[in-house]
Parts: sequence; structure tokens; C-alpha cells
Amino acid sequence: MNGLKDKKYLTVSKKRFDPVTVFFSIGLLIAVLITAVGFDTGLGIGSDEIILFNDFRSFFFVVGGTIGVLLFQFDLETFLHTFILVVRSFIANPVKYLNPVMEELDEAIIKGSSILDLRDGNEITGELLNDIVYMIKERLFYEEIEDFVSNRVATLFLARKVAVALLNKGAKIAPALGLLGTVIGLIEVLQSLEDPSRIGPAMSLALMTTAFGSVLGSLVFTPIAGRLEHHNSMYVETHKLLMNRVSVLVRREDRSLDTMKMNKKMDVDA
Repeated sequence: MNGLKDKKYLTVSKKRFDPVTVFFSIGLLIAVLITAVGFDTGLGIGSDEIILFNDFRSFFFVVGGTIGVLLFQFDLETFLHTFILVVRSFIANPVKYLNPVMEELDEAIIKGSSILDLRDGNEITGELLNDIVYMIKERLFYEEIEDFVSNRVATLFLARKVAVALLNKGAKIAPALGLLGTVIGLIEVLQSLEDPSRIGPAMSLALMTTAFGSVLGSLVFTPIAGRLEHHNSMYVETHKLLMNRVSVLVRREDRSLDTMKMNKKMDVDA
């Protein structure tokens, strides 16, 4: 049974402090604030020149600020894993690899085949059906097999659930930063009344940050979070359907063994 542990069927969620991500997120947020208020960055670029790139200021304030806050709340590994899940969600649904397995199980149920004939199951390989056959050969009860598989699914589902939480947070943070940028821009407008040439860039910051925040929150984070949440539901429900089919075949296998034992006993008594 050591192979089951090697394939991490039984796993515990580990959370550790990631100082690199924390410092990076704080540095990113500081850079966002410096860019927004137009301070000299120390790289030979004065505040007047920074204001010339007012659209970049707005974009960086909202996008960079949102990323910085998310990294501070979560961690870099979670952020990258969420990005990977988002990319995969546009390529295929999360249960695509289970569809052929479901078809095999349906065919075995209809034809009255044994689940042991579907895979070799001589060792743990990480392929779900093969590992289930392996556990059956190891004489595990169906309840034990179900616990192993449920633990595996729950662990993967937890990571997917955290990804949805990160995206939902982003959907709230981006508009909030847009409003903050609007406030900063309006403050700059009031401070620039004596210099009309500076009013335009300040107003651009005030309006563009709101636009970027609304677009990022409503048209990026929210729909992607909804898509992943839908995929998560498919992921869990499909595994439930798969285990229902496995249950039918395992119980059929148990009945066959009981019948064989009964026949042998009757032969001995005779």
C-alpha cells in the first residue's frame, strides 16, 4: 500500500509563509503608489515626465495594484496555479480525460464484464481506474476505495476552490483601486487649478483608473471566476458518477466471489 502514499492519495494541505512573495507584493504596491502620485523614482525620470504617460499610470495603478494585493493575500504558487487553471479552462473542460473511463465502465456494466479486466492494476500509476483496480486486488473494501478517491478529489478540488476565491477577490479589488485612483486624480486636479496644463493628465488618471478597474473586475475576473466555478462543479459531480459506476462493478465482483465460495462449500459438503 506504499504506492498509494507515493501518489499522494492521502495528502494534507500545507501552508507556509512565503517572504519573497510578501516582499515582492509590498514592493509592487509601493511602485504603484509612487507611479500614481508622480514622485521621482530615482531613475532620472521626473514627475512631469511620468505624468506624460498618464494612461500607463492608470493601467499600472489598477493592474499592478490588484496583482500586488492578491500576492499579499495569497502566495506566488497559488497565483501561478490559478493562472495555469485559467489557461487550461479555455483549452478543455476538466473532465475530458474521464469521459473515456466513464464509457469503459458503462460498457463493462452492460456487458457484465469484471472491473478487473479493464486494467492490469499491478502497481500504482496515478491513472484513476488502474489504481482502483489495484486497490480491489489488494482486497480493500469499496468504502476504503471510495475514501481514497474522495480524498484525492477533495485535495485537487481545494486547489481549484482557492483559485476561484483568488479571482473573486480580484473582482472586488480592481474596482476598489479604480475608485482610489479616481480620488487621487481628483486631488491632483484640485492641486493643479493654477496650472491648467496639469489638469488634463490628472483628470485622465481619475477617469481611466475607474475604467480599468471596472473592465478588469466585471469583464475579466468575474467571468473567469464563474467559468472555473462551473468547471469545479463538473469536476466533483463527474467523479461522483464515476464512483457510482465503480460501486456497481465492485458489488458485482463481490457477489461473484460469494457465489464461488458458496459453490465450493456445497461441493465440499456433497
